[in-house]
Amino acid sequence: MNHNFIERLFIESINVMATDKWEWPEHWDTERRLKFLNESLRFAEARELFEQCAIIRDVKENLHEV
Repeated sequence: MNHNFIERLFIESINVMATDKWEWPEHWDTERRLKFLNESLRFAEARELFEQCAIIRDVKENLHEV
């Protein structure tokens, strides 16, 4: 599978999180959400996707506020 395709899919998926057009899966608790965000942040940092890092951090902040 093409690495660029996976990276593009990741970028587009994280970009949606900057809008109000997405929701968490109903069965994900806070622990699962944080795990997803932390792993996504590591992936984005490793690929120097700094805009996506900022989006992920914003989502993490909002998760702690809930």
